[in-house]
Amino acid sequence: MGKRSTGGLVAITLLVATMLAGCGGAEVTFVSDNGEYTLEQVESLHTAQAPPSSIKGRPVEEASELRREALVELRSFGGEAAELAEFVTQTLADTGRSVPYYGEAASFDGTPSWILLEVWGVEGGTLEATRLWVFERDTGAVVYSSTNR
Repeated sequence: MGKRSTGGLVAITLLVATMLAGCGGAEVTFVSDNGEYTLEQVESLHTAQAPPSSIKGRPVEEASELRREALVELRSFGGEAAELAEFVTQTLADTGRSVPYYGEAASFDGTPSWILLEVWGVEGGTLEATRLWVFERDTGAVVYSSTNR
């Protein structure tokens, strides 16, 4: 099993919680620390990066608005985070059932990648499950994906 690099002093971790008038909005975390992941390590992100309590359990019908808030917040971080937000906007259609809450610029088995976690739910339900995506940064191809219910 490979070892995840911490990137030393180059590590940049941003955590932002957006609170809307009287109600919690989407929380997004973006990490850019040159992390290296194997399949086992990336799969462990389902539990290591749990959905924030501000969105987990919310009604699925709120997902589109929460997604919009999350992507706006991600763009506000600038640089790579804004690139990831644009990639998500262009690549993953808004199905009205999922909200991104964790993004990372890292390497997956030696390939520069975007790692994205979303919380999602079934129509009429709540946002409970997580979906993990790994995309090759250069081509946008899906390198890996999984769901945790």
